[in-house]
Amino acid sequence: MAQKIQFTSDSSGSEEQMKGSDGRANVSSRTDSRAYYNSRDKSEAFSLVWDDASSAAGDYIVYWKNTDTTGRTLVLESVGLNSEQAASFKLAVVTGTAAAGSTISPFCLNRATPKSAQAVAMEAAGTAITGLSVVGTVDHASCSADGHEEFRLDDRLRLGQDQAIAIEYEQGTTGRTWGVIFGYYE
Repeated sequence: MAQKIQFTSDSSGSEEQMKGSDGRANVSSRTDSRAYYNSRDKSEAFSLVWDDASSAAGDYIVYWKNTDTTGRTLVLESVGLNSEQAASFKLAVVTGTAAAGSTISPFCLNRATPKSAQAVAMEAAGTAITGLSVVGTVDHASCSADGHEEFRLDDRLRLGQDQAIAIEYEQGTTGRTWGVIFGYYE
């Protein structure tokens, strides 16, 4: 026999009811990552892929700014870095107006119901991104030639409205760099 279970909704605060059996609710646990649920339920998980054929030491090679005006935060999960040359990279929170690079668009990972990210994003693509000032350095990483490295952020880097990050090709011989940034809005 089904029993009614009454509870307070954690999103609306209203009293709600559901039916359960054996004195318990028939529910599944939320064991997947927050990115999974933001992708599945809200179509708010994105990847930002860049590719620069001629990164040089000191160049900003990719930039992502949260332009959402509804109060949502851009949460950055991880960054994958690849480099043709042995190189070091710096991930920084930046201010300023990004210029001189090429505009790119974050790619919605929920292809069943895709949305557009509320963002300004750029890649160097032959011309370094300019106009930025570092607010704070988040992390450094080094790649061997033809190597791969990651900034493992684990959802800890959170950007509010009009906050941005950029990755700098700190040191290395001029050569190709490419990679991906994974993030979601909540």
